[in-house]
This record gives sequence, structure tokens and C-alpha cells, in this order.
Amino acid sequence: MKSVLRLLVLPLAVLLLLTVSACDNSAENSKNTILNTGVKIGHTALQGSIAEFTKAINLDPKSAKAFAGRGAIKYAMGDSKGAILDFTKAIELNSKSVAAYSGRGSAKFAVGDIPGATDDFITVARLVVFSVIAPESGSDSGKDSGTGSDN
Repeated sequence: MKSVLRLLVLPLAVLLLLTVSACDNSAENSKNTILNTGVKIGHTALQGSIAEFTKAINLDPKSAKAFAGRGAIKYAMGDSKGAILDFTKAIELNSKSVAAYSGRGSAKFAVGDIPGATDDFITVARLVVFSVIAPESGSDSGKDSGTGSDN
């Protein structure tokens, strides 16, 4: 999961830097070329991440984290409807996945489903509050909760 995050962070950081450097409102072709290159690099990295999450899903179709991860990438790419499908599958696999409910709420908000988004954000709040009030006893039993620090 950390390598996937590294794959995402580097191109996105490059994209951000290129965007900032190209935002001085000049129409110089070199800056526009750099910006376009940054966008292509970022898009390619995100596509690669979707492919990696899809491989993980094929290896373990019951991994809520893999579905939530792929949903997050789809959402970042502007595919809110696809993200909602993946987050919903993650929730079906793990009804306590804060990451999946939060991501689905954001994607629902993006498509204009305000009541659905509100329901998901309320569920996030409940899950977080109950995890503080009554944390699960013992160590992590290997459950794919989606509430760990790597989400």
C-alpha cells in the first residue's frame, strides 16, 4: 500500500509544482508544454494505480481496502459514479470501513446526491465516535477494517 501511495504522491507533487510554475498567466509555449506533460504524467500514474488495485481485487475479491483504494483513485480522476460503485462494494465487504464511507460520501456529494452524502458522513461520525468509546478489544485480528493509519 505504501508503494502505491508513493506512486501517487510523486506525480501529484510534480503536477502541483508544474501547475504553480505555469500559473503566471504567460502564454509561453514552454510553460504550457511543461504543464501538459505534468498532467499526462499524473493521469498515467493514476491509471497505473487503478490497474494495481484491480490486480489486488482479482487476487482477493473480498478486500475492502482494495475496493476503497480503487474508488479513491477513480474519484481523484473525476469518475465519481465509478468511485461510488467501488466504495459501495468496500462497504458491503466491511461495514465499518471509515475510508469507504467517507470516500463514498465525497463522491455522492460530487454527483449532487446531498442526502446520500450526508448519510455517509453521519455514518463516518458514528463509526469514529464508537471506535473511541468502545475500541475493539485485543490486537488487530487481521480484519480488513479500513480504519487503520494506512487509509
